[in-house]
Amino acid sequence: MKKILTILLLFISIISFSQEYYRDTLIERAVFNKVNEYRVSVGVHPLTFNGTNYRAIQWGEILVNNDLNTGGSIYHCGCAAGSENIAKTDVGDENEIMMSVDEIADKLLQLWINSESHRKGMENTNMTRGFNAVYVYQSNVSGGKYAVISVYQFLRDKEYYIELDWDENEKVPNRFL
Repeated sequence: MKKILTILLLFISIISFSQEYYRDTLIERAVFNKVNEYRVSVGVHPLTFNGTNYRAIQWGEILVNNDLNTGGSIYHCGCAAGSENIAKTDVGDENEIMMSVDEIADKLLQLWINSESHRKGMENTNMTRGFNAVYVYQSNVSGGKYAVISVYQFLRDKEYYIELDWDENEKVPNRFL
């Protein structure tokens, strides 16, 4: 009886706590490094990591939940104080992830390089800091295949925002965009 109860509790906890998506900090760091390598290759200074940014994390979760719950599309939040690059790509089939961390980072970077507006955002010399959030999930839009979504935010020096008297993590007034 104890064994059955243990198995039942284990089964319930697996079902209760199964994740539909997760944030992958290894891919985040790989994407950050690839963006910096790209910036240096085109003659632009590398970005410093902006560890106080939480907007990218929140927006990534919104986009993933939008896909999972409504099959919705990707769109920009309009809340970044600098520029924002978003990319989603399939990284496997319905059963497993079939790409390495570096392959995923390369694929996301290439999507941005291939888009003129995203490429210009990456090459913007006014941006000195960066942060991105990467989520892995089985996408409804992609028929249940494993996908990643990356929300990368490029920011100016913190002093720029302090002089404007607003918190870069709060909604950005339109007059500053």
